[in-house]
Amino acid sequence: MQEEARLLMEETGCEQGEAELALELADNDLEKAIKTIGSLLRHIAAVKGKFYFQQKNLYGLVLVVINTKTCEILRLRIVVSYNPALFENSPAMDWYTFEKLIFSFRLDRGSLPDYTQEVEHKLRPYLLAQSEVLVRCDPHGIEALFRDFFSPDTAEMALTIEQLNLTQFRQLPDDGALSSAKVTLKDNDPGTVRLQIHLVEDKSGREVTRLQEGDVVLSRITDTRDIAHYLAHLIGGVREGDMVPLPAVIRKVSVNAEGTEIQVYYAPGIVGLAQTASDSKVRIVEMKAQPWWKKIIPWS
Repeated sequence: MQEEARLLMEETGCEQGEAELALELADNDLEKAIKTIGSLLRHIAAVKGKFYFQQKNLYGLVLVVINTKTCEILRLRIVVSYNPALFENSPAMDWYTFEKLIFSFRLDRGSLPDYTQEVEHKLRPYLLAQSEVLVRCDPHGIEALFRDFFSPDTAEMALTIEQLNLTQFRQLPDDGALSSAKVTLKDNDPGTVRLQIHLVEDKSGREVTRLQEGDVVLSRITDTRDIAHYLAHLIGGVREGDMVPLPAVIRKVSVNAEGTEIQVYYAPGIVGLAQTASDSKVRIVEMKAQPWWKKIIPWS
């Protein structure tokens, strides 16, 4: 049994007492003991967090997976971006999905790759120097570590800690677990970002009830959310800090008790919604007269 225990200790990094217990539970079957010890060694902690620097309008996600027994950092992932959609995600999702989310946002146009790499490079030695706080898995203590790290900048933060055993850490979630997670990505799900807009009226234009799918109208984004300002910058709806008229393609026109609701399309994942009086008239954009259209929206 001593030889099997030694092999088990080398394979899993467990202590002798843990190895002997696993072998006893597995009737001295080394292969079964390796599987058993994975569920016994519950010393993996995944710290998942999101943060927001209000003064700089920067948003971020961070993942730190630690071995609380050896004080080793097994994973360190971070992303910093101007995209406020980062902060709409909950760190309560499983660590693997959260890690994939970080990688997804690293490809986002609003991400800051140089700043992200600098933070990640400096964060690892800082956390290792404070390993006694990490291994206690105290959310308040770990949050204080991050606040000290980012000082003098102040950040709004939310952290969760996911306790894992060795088997859970080594075994990746199945596709069902990943697909059921509530993840907010930039534009992977068309139509998920709906912006409140106003259509530019024109007394000599076309009545809104006569608009058809495919017509191009002038619109102005009136949505005041951070995500709206971010997306408006991306699609050319902001100039010198002010919202400007932006061409949009009619997708749907619906008449209701309050008037007419109009849905327009800007780009994959970006939809505008306008509510207007049914007798109002809007300006129609003639494509040939507006060659700058393709520069603003390249998918046209």
